[in-house]
Amino acid sequence: MRLFGASLFVLKAIIWLPIAVYVPALTFNQVSGIGIHTITPIVVIICTFYTCVGGIKGVVYTDVVQSVIMYGSLIVIMIKGTLDLGGLGVVWQINQEGGRINAPEWTMDPTVRLSVLSVFVGGTFFKLQSTSINQATVQRFMSLPSLKAIKQTLITFSIGLTLLYMGCVYVGLVCYATYYDCDPMSTGLAGRRDQLVPLLVMRVLGVVPGLPGLFVSAVFSAALSSLSTLLNSLAAVILEDFVRPRMGKAMKESHVALTMRVVVVTFGISSIFMVYVVEKLGMVLQLSATLQSSLYGPMLGIFVVGMLMPWVGEKCIFVGSISSFLTMAWIAVNAQIANITGSFRHTKLPVSVENCDYDFDMSRYLNSTSEYEPHSGSSVYHMSFLLYAMLGALLTIFISNLATFVFGRQDIKNVDENLLSPVLQRYLRKNNYYESVELKKAGDLKVNESSD
Repeated sequence: MRLFGASLFVLKAIIWLPIAVYVPALTFNQVSGIGIHTITPIVVIICTFYTCVGGIKGVVYTDVVQSVIMYGSLIVIMIKGTLDLGGLGVVWQINQEGGRINAPEWTMDPTVRLSVLSVFVGGTFFKLQSTSINQATVQRFMSLPSLKAIKQTLITFSIGLTLLYMGCVYVGLVCYATYYDCDPMSTGLAGRRDQLVPLLVMRVLGVVPGLPGLFVSAVFSAALSSLSTLLNSLAAVILEDFVRPRMGKAMKESHVALTMRVVVVTFGISSIFMVYVVEKLGMVLQLSATLQSSLYGPMLGIFVVGMLMPWVGEKCIFVGSISSFLTMAWIAVNAQIANITGSFRHTKLPVSVENCDYDFDMSRYLNSTSEYEPHSGSSVYHMSFLLYAMLGALLTIFISNLATFVFGRQDIKNVDENLLSPVLQRYLRKNNYYESVELKKAGDLKVNESSD
């Protein structure tokens, strides 16, 4: 199971690394006109260098600087964009009149992209897998001195992430209020939806020398932070789960350093070529969430079963996780095919080109209006991408429990107490049904290890 979990993480990293490289390249392309495939090698070389040289310490220190730049530029865009439009009231009014101030739909239909079910239920599972079982996150938690420090960090992280999301939502409102009567996507001024915010930045901040560069540096900071963190975590996983168990005591410190650097360089270079694939797969945010959820949903199910269901054995969990992974991979692949071919599209809100002050191809706008017509689908791969993590976890849990009828239940007496949830530990001790069960305690384990 450890190798399977490590393999899922490596697969996720291989797929997600080019996304992290592609985002700043796309932004820089919109601002400067320099080709995407000219920028990506430079990004990868810089990130690979300081990740190899600095390790986890270098990654954390650069993350701090990059976070300050990222939040600072977001605040500048929010303030300057709002002032240019005439104030917060104007921004709110334009978005309200354009139908952009909407609450999630009250429906249980899983194909609705942003419903109450997908946003609050599916979103909870999505963030749970990214903050509780993500190796990059856990690696940073383990570098802290105590459990108290980890909890404090998690609280701070949650607050900071919430503020970041709120800021991004508001920038979206400013973006619509700026282009509500001349949609850049319909006129061809922006080639992709991911380029709308860089376009906004050039319009809002372009009049002040240096501010567009601040935004570009913020995007690069966010991308480099994610890229370096994932490269460092990937090197640690491959070293500890694939290389060290096979080399054993023969592995020296020099071998460790060389292995980690080779992994960082190899996967960094591979991400350059994978960018050619990513740019054909649609919106970056949805693509990133889809891939993460389809891979880490089964992983979340593995951890839930391991901590809360001690009667489920390793074979049962393996069958459940493999089945869940294959199912989610099938759904994710078919969903991307449906998005690319246009066989299924979520209905978009209407846009306008009435007050554009530049020439453009009107036929492009007329052709683009088909995207705003209602589309529906009942296939399972038409579900909201926010539900992928939840479905993957539930499939793992359900199939793992079903597999106990084939492979039998695991004896709870053989379960290490430290691997169970504290709530379950207390329940097993107090419940009369488990009176005769003596869970292994941490103290007993230490005594046994010392006697050996």
